[in-house]
Amino acid sequence: MNKKNVLTKNNINKVANFLKESIEWLVNEQQGCCHFNLNDDLALYVGWSYGFDKTDTDIIKELNPETNDRFCYAIDAAVKIRNDYDCADFEYLNFPYDKETGDCWDNAVSMSPNMTTNQYKAEARWFLETFVAMVNESKKKNSRFVFER
Repeated sequence: MNKKNVLTKNNINKVANFLKESIEWLVNEQQGCCHFNLNDDLALYVGWSYGFDKTDTDIIKELNPETNDRFCYAIDAAVKIRNDYDCADFEYLNFPYDKETGDCWDNAVSMSPNMTTNQYKAEARWFLETFVAMVNESKKKNSRFVFER
């Protein structure tokens, strides 16, 4: 896959807008997962993930975490295996992985509060670069890298 064909200004803007709109929706709903299909195998997902420190100020946290727990949910984004039938929960979606070792390509990024337009674009570019790298890795002759659900 040619990186230049994917990393266009138009695609970066589309993904940046998707990230911004998804975060706004998730903050308002306090549940769910949003997806942006990249191809038949992969999608960019934005959703809630558990295990974050409630005192961390660099993440977008759930509004009302349990008071007796030091951990909370926060908004993450990642390129994962596309699943059009069961994509309501970010944590249950699979990362692409090595079919022999089971090692996954964990590219999840915790989203920060009050991001600027340029920060959304930088994240969008990074996710598109990750997507291209995943596709290219899967096409190598002896690649063990798979996108199976």
